[in-house]
Amino acid sequence: MRKAQRLVFFLVMSVVKVAYAEEAGTSKHTTGIVSYADVLQWLSALLVVLMLFGFIVWLLRKSGSLSFAGKSQLSVISGLSVGVREKLVLVKVGEKQLLLGVTPSRIDKLLELEGDARLFQNQEDEEVGGLFAQKLQQALQGKSNV
Repeated sequence: MRKAQRLVFFLVMSVVKVAYAEEAGTSKHTTGIVSYADVLQWLSALLVVLMLFGFIVWLLRKSGSLSFAGKSQLSVISGLSVGVREKLVLVKVGEKQLLLGVTPSRIDKLLELEGDARLFQNQEDEEVGGLFAQKLQQALQGKSNV
């Protein structure tokens, strides 16, 4: 990744150096009329910048630094407000589910569910809200009894 960053840095610096050298050489041009050559130069500079941008995006994709939401293993399954600013949030992380307590100042992991203990596996049988409440109540009672 360091090599890709260095390469991008040198490419950007060389483009800036070339642009600065061209501007220093054309500083004597004082007419107020935009010529065809000026427009062609602007368009070619724009094309170079767009090509450089595309090359950087391609490098980031190849290096794996650029990820998209489709590959995410993290999702929020459900949430339940338990106060004005407090919530219980059920989050899926890979094959596990985490029950998180969320307040304005912190986030606490309350429960970790794996395998058959996971919630919302049989959503067809019961209502989603009722299932969540039942499973949460069972999990909290089971944890307090131990």
